[in-house]
Amino acid sequence: MGEMLRISNVTKEFGKLRALDNISFVVQEGELVGLIGPNGAGKTTLFNVITGFYRPTSGRVYLKGRDVTNCSPD
Repeated sequence: MGEMLRISNVTKEFGKLRALDNISFVVQEGELVGLIGPNGAGKTTLFNVITGFYRPTSGRVYLKGRDVTNCSPD
């Protein structure tokens, strides 16, 4: 099994608000992963960066080894 998703040093800022700060992790093919945290922790922001609805301020998103950071959601 290979690497399915890699989040590499992702930061997302909205003006002076830093919603995500240098997030990195890898999800292997076949893995089940949960993301938990309190309200306002950045879970939805991270999901929106991964899916392409938001562009990260810095960092990269890879899907099956392909850089999809600047791809549209579709």
